[in-house]
Amino acid sequence: MAKFLSSVLYGIVWLISLLPLPVLYLFSDIVWLLMFIFPPLRYRKKIVRTNLALSFPDKDRAWLRRTELRFYYQFACQIVEALKTVSAGKRWIMRHMEFTGQDKLVSETRKGRSGIGYLGHVGNWEWIPSMNLFFEGMDDFVGGQVYHKLENPAMELFMYKLRNRFGTESIPMEQVLRRFLSWRNEGKKFFIGMIADQVPLWWNIHYWTQFMNRETPVFTGAERLARRLDLEVWYMHITRKRRGYYRCDLQLVFEHTDQLPEFAVTEKYMRLLEDNIRECPELWLWTHNRWKRTRQGYQEWLAIAKRNDKNSQQE
Repeated sequence: MAKFLSSVLYGIVWLISLLPLPVLYLFSDIVWLLMFIFPPLRYRKKIVRTNLALSFPDKDRAWLRRTELRFYYQFACQIVEALKTVSAGKRWIMRHMEFTGQDKLVSETRKGRSGIGYLGHVGNWEWIPSMNLFFEGMDDFVGGQVYHKLENPAMELFMYKLRNRFGTESIPMEQVLRRFLSWRNEGKKFFIGMIADQVPLWWNIHYWTQFMNRETPVFTGAERLARRLDLEVWYMHITRKRRGYYRCDLQLVFEHTDQLPEFAVTEKYMRLLEDNIRECPELWLWTHNRWKRTRQGYQEWLAIAKRNDKNSQQE
């Protein structure tokens, strides 16, 4: 049933996506206009306002409200841009998603190096897999992205198909290390994108840092993989040239990682991401409840977990 529903959904979205992007933007403009006129229609408005205010305490109310409106404008645009992805051809996507530094990345790959590409929920991250088009013809190369499985089976299949349109592989988090080792044993090079700016679950919290003016728990799994396998680490700096056109600057951050101090990669990523956000604040996903886990909450969870573990051992 899930496969059938996913196919129906994909077919409907494909028909809608055949409309020219300027026509689709008319719908996003209407959505944004309604949100502009009726603030209660703004998705997760309270979270957005709190995140902006605490991240930019030096900004006045006027700046915060302008940035909020610009964010919702970008948010509405991204919805229709995601729809357009379903039928976007190679030449179309390569016009709308520009990359710089890809020659360096291809060169490093041909030398036999594999890497991880760190990025955040900045700009249109759903178009980043189109970078794989630069590696066409390299049979010993794998491009992909790590993702969280969705609970809805139909939507999971829909998003899986959408993200693999340009020849990449979507890898569930729990399978990443096994895939990396398998490709290495097969003599394949790989470059895998990882969006690591989400909030980790309690049991995945191993490091805290200052991020956007707040103490923040961060994912460290990508760093552990990089250091274990001595992978290159790249940062993917995303900006918007104009509506519907984005640029991703590929920056080689660490050529070798196996001898780096613990959390050095994670800390560098968070600083680069922070700079990226401050440069274009309206491009980041402010609707995400990024700071819902606090140090106090973590200590309380840890105490409960230890107590439960002790009780289970006694039984």
